[in-house]
Amino acid sequence: MRWKDAGSFAISSCIFVVGILSDRCGRVKLTTDPTPMPSKRIQRKPVPITIRASQPLVVSMPSRVSLVDQTVQALRQLIANQRWQDFLPSEEVLRAQFGISRVTLRKALSELVEQRWIKLGGRGQRHRITPGAHPAAAILAAGGGVKCLSQFTEFSLTWSTRIIFDEIRQSLLARECQLEFYQRVSLWRGNPKRHLDQITGEPGVAGWILYRASPFIQKWFQESRIPCIVLGPCHEEVSLPSVAVDYAALGRHAAAEASRLGHHHIAFLDSDPGVASALTTLEGLRKISPKDGRKGKITVIGDDDTVAGLRKSLVRVMGASDPPTLIMVTEAVQAMPVMGILREMNLEIPKDVSMIVRDHEPFLNRSVPEFTRYTFDWLRFGRTAAGILTTMIQGGVRKSTHRTLLPEFIAGQTLARRRAD
Repeated sequence: MRWKDAGSFAISSCIFVVGILSDRCGRVKLTTDPTPMPSKRIQRKPVPITIRASQPLVVSMPSRVSLVDQTVQALRQLIANQRWQDFLPSEEVLRAQFGISRVTLRKALSELVEQRWIKLGGRGQRHRITPGAHPAAAILAAGGGVKCLSQFTEFSLTWSTRIIFDEIRQSLLARECQLEFYQRVSLWRGNPKRHLDQITGEPGVAGWILYRASPFIQKWFQESRIPCIVLGPCHEEVSLPSVAVDYAALGRHAAAEASRLGHHHIAFLDSDPGVASALTTLEGLRKISPKDGRKGKITVIGDDDTVAGLRKSLVRVMGASDPPTLIMVTEAVQAMPVMGILREMNLEIPKDVSMIVRDHEPFLNRSVPEFTRYTFDWLRFGRTAAGILTTMIQGGVRKSTHRTLLPEFIAGQTLARRRAD
């Protein structure tokens, strides 16, 4: 055999082997179809880069920043660093300093006006800097981050809450901003003013997220005017920026469903009845108006996170002369223990007692019977919170922006008509 023929035979054999392997792997199939493939350009979406917790490195793909954006960032830093006091220099001076055109400068100034950093002066007048420096924006521009104040560790949060925080973290990372958890149980005890003064004075923090904060903490942040956002409803006399589920509407809907099915006594189970979300839910539940003319009744049951404590509370409440016929639990993890304890008392759900879970978790999708529950868009919640916080930090103005998400009702199988006495 000639070398030329041997080479051709080797190439043919390789093609044959590749064809067999590819066909078996299901990845590539050789074909003799002469029809040409379309020459469309493949549009690939950017793939997010995930870094493990043990590698606190953040990788961001390079992006082209416009000259206008660079000018806006430079002006914000100079204003935040108090390079100028009350007015910007004239446009001619700024153009010469940055080496940019009049069009570029005026586009940058327009963005600063929208972000409320400056107010444009009249004809022949200089542009006024908005009263109050913007240190938070300077911190953010210098690579600072956001801290979440919580009495819980991030790993102890419910699955849905961790999804919300993951979305907040991703949204902040897209703006080159880090999110860090600051967990201190002591802040929820006594008077934490001194501790709050200390931690908020630390460098490198552009803003705060308040998760299930006490009334004192929310009022302290309101008075200190530190950029922050509340995850959940605000307490009374507090008007901080917030994103929350409309728990008042949820409570009213649950009360209407209870009334329609003949229930007049609802038990509300919560591990922290004093938190704003619980108080708002109770406000809605108290709208119950039974159809049989009875007076509506709400009983609050505290949960100390122990089975023994929960059993003791349920035995006491269910053994009363007028026991509740509907129980609402706030957390999904409470549903199974409550059902088991009621079964120990020879009470079946929903035959003897109905149950509603206020905050849905994914594991409930496979529960039998299927729990009646409420849910909401967790990803949208996280994106909304991150957007409000970063806009507030970059703009230097803290608006009392409140965003509420309407919950979705899932009928399930644990809510039934009240059994006749």
